[in-house]
Amino acid sequence: MKENTQDKMLIEVNENSIFYRIKKFFRSLFSKKERNITPIENQVIATQEIANKRKESFEQSIKNIENDETRLLKLQKQYRTGNIKSTDLTREQIISLGKLYDSQISKLKKSNEIRKQKLLEYRRKLQADN
Repeated sequence: MKENTQDKMLIEVNENSIFYRIKKFFRSLFSKKERNITPIENQVIATQEIANKRKESFEQSIKNIENDETRLLKLQKQYRTGNIKSTDLTREQIISLGKLYDSQISKLKKSNEIRKQKLLEYRRKLQADN
């Protein structure tokens, strides 16, 4: 029957077979080896990190600007609805609201001028066609 079940022989690996080569390729592809990094690569990595930090700081500053603008717009809405009185506002909030109102007024004036110009052009075009 079974003779010497404790004796297990290892199979000899043929390093020239296609399956061994495929297996070796995938192991080398997915294995986590520590690479030898040259000083030039270190410099490139450092510049990439600096660029990433600048990008992150720029994104953060944009988020802060958006937060300030949204906070001011919410404050303006509360002031218009009467939830907040001018006595409840600090000096800085009043100044920032004044600047916000000024910028909104100037934007409205510009858009009105553009509309007037378009209407005048349209009127001239109709008069020229008749």
